[in-house]
Amino acid sequence: MNILFKLEASIKASRSLEDIATKLSEYLDEVKPLLRRGAPAKAEGARIEWWSIDGQYLKLRIVSDRYVRAHDALLRIRRYLSEKLGREHKIGIRGLIIDKYLIEGLPKADYSSVVSMAGGMATIRNMDGYSVIEFHNIDERDLENRVIDRIVSIALSEVKSKPAELVEANLVPLGYTLKYTGEKEIEFEGDVAEFIVKLGWAKRYPGRGQWILTAPITSLLNAIKSMIVDGVLNPLGFEEWMLPKLTPLSVIARMPGYLDHLAEGMIYCMVPPRREDALADFKRNFITRREVDVESLRRELEGPLYVLEPAQCTPFYQFFSGEYIDVDEDLPVKVYDQSGWTWRWEGKGVRGLERTIEFYRLEAVWLTSRSDAVELRDRVAEESYKLADKLLELEVRMVVGAPFYMSSEEAGRTYVDISSPEGYPTVDLEAWLPYRGSRSESEWLEIGAYTCAKDKYVRSFNIHEVKDREVWTGCAGFGLTRWVTAFLAQHGFDYDKWPKEVRRKIGRLPNPPRTRSTRS
Repeated sequence: MNILFKLEASIKASRSLEDIATKLSEYLDEVKPLLRRGAPAKAEGARIEWWSIDGQYLKLRIVSDRYVRAHDALLRIRRYLSEKLGREHKIGIRGLIIDKYLIEGLPKADYSSVVSMAGGMATIRNMDGYSVIEFHNIDERDLENRVIDRIVSIALSEVKSKPAELVEANLVPLGYTLKYTGEKEIEFEGDVAEFIVKLGWAKRYPGRGQWILTAPITSLLNAIKSMIVDGVLNPLGFEEWMLPKLTPLSVIARMPGYLDHLAEGMIYCMVPPRREDALADFKRNFITRREVDVESLRRELEGPLYVLEPAQCTPFYQFFSGEYIDVDEDLPVKVYDQSGWTWRWEGKGVRGLERTIEFYRLEAVWLTSRSDAVELRDRVAEESYKLADKLLELEVRMVVGAPFYMSSEEAGRTYVDISSPEGYPTVDLEAWLPYRGSRSESEWLEIGAYTCAKDKYVRSFNIHEVKDREVWTGCAGFGLTRWVTAFLAQHGFDYDKWPKEVRRKIGRLPNPPRTRSTRS
């Protein structure tokens, strides 16, 4: 799929540029390496096909491949010229004007969803053998807010690759198995949720998808958590932070994939006004009638202004938002958070401990150079796989992961290139649950997700590198309640048959609390 981005644009200066044409030519030569940054060795990146000066306007035509898109190249040129012209000529940059923007070479497909989503900003033209996206009425703000990238992503998601093409390009479907421990001896085939309730290890909370975890299962969860921290994260240089779990809407809006794809999957929070007579009707009804008057609450509550944290790593990116960092002196930053719960609204899709509204996670997140971000993703994933296989003695597999918001149907028709680690953003660790059915026919449980997000969050949260060098992020989510589910599903509840290292971590397994159904 040979996609070309063709952009014609003007950079407006604060005064005429005619008298510094020679200098401008030098600057545009100097900027060439910046236009290749981020592209693989054999890829071209972006190039300036022609340029001219018209008074205070620098006119450019930029052509690029998909690795350094033409609009990103334009922003890099603007930033470079802003520094050079300002320091050496006292000339400022007053804005960008997009004259024409085409994306050529898209495979023919049904792009009606792209046109609908673009809302008049883009049209599709079918040519001989390929399709073209033409953008209209876009401005500088659209480029900076990644509008073009989102529209292109939607277009690419519509492409259905053919099997013959997949073999040639070394593409595989999401869910493709990269590594498998092999079959292991299974001690148990019962439904974990039923047994934890029957044994008093946990009890359902009145809220949907919430559990009260008692001492035995909490001890197991903490043992697994400790093994992950001591065996995976600490040896790789991670340090513990404590991150907030109540996130303002203005911050979650900067997290790609959440308000656009998971808006219905979050829990929104409202707040009361802070004055003495606030919620007076509500309090009066409760005092006199012991009624929870939801309608009077709705009348006075403000918002929603927050969400309960659905990702856990959001505050990490916010910490660096608007800041400058030096790749050589300040990076890598590698942290983990184990301080609390994460929330996603699953509606009626809740199931046992494996799919809940409120779930306990250990989250690792890092800010590094480009090469380190991918390498660290793979090392965390590999060490997690070894821990699950050798110490927890679990039957697991490593698969090419799908984004959290993607449906299984969409994932099944999406393909990624696994010829290099950068080709697939996420690796998932999955465990077999015997009570769900056979290995080949049942759905395995994702217990870990290991992602290299490239520069997605760096751009979204406006994180800068002092010399404009590439900075990437990655994260690893360990769904600890899911690890516990997988462990109990395969090993059962006989403590003496649990793996040796787990028993060593726990010591004496606490007894569950005793309750009685009657007074006698």
